[in-house]
Amino acid sequence: MQFREHPKIGWPLTWSDSGDRSVREERGILKAVDLVEPRTLLLSNDLDGKLYFAEIECPNGFFASRLHDKMRGLIGRPIKEVGELDLDS
Repeated sequence: MQFREHPKIGWPLTWSDSGDRSVREERGILKAVDLVEPRTLLLSNDLDGKLYFAEIECPNGFFASRLHDKMRGLIGRPIKEVGELDLDS
């Protein structure tokens, strides 16, 4: 199953900057993926030269850890490719 098709992940993600602006797009470059809590990932996205952030709440710690490991290999790649990530492999 592709990342964008997973029922517990709202895709495309809602990206927010440090101010009030937020976008819900599948554009930009994945800059970082951090496991900030046992079930929460924090992603950063370079969108048109500005840094945006999104959180993914996972159903459990195992899924979060597995997703974190897979996504680290996509740092520096387009967000569209993240959406195409096969979570089953």
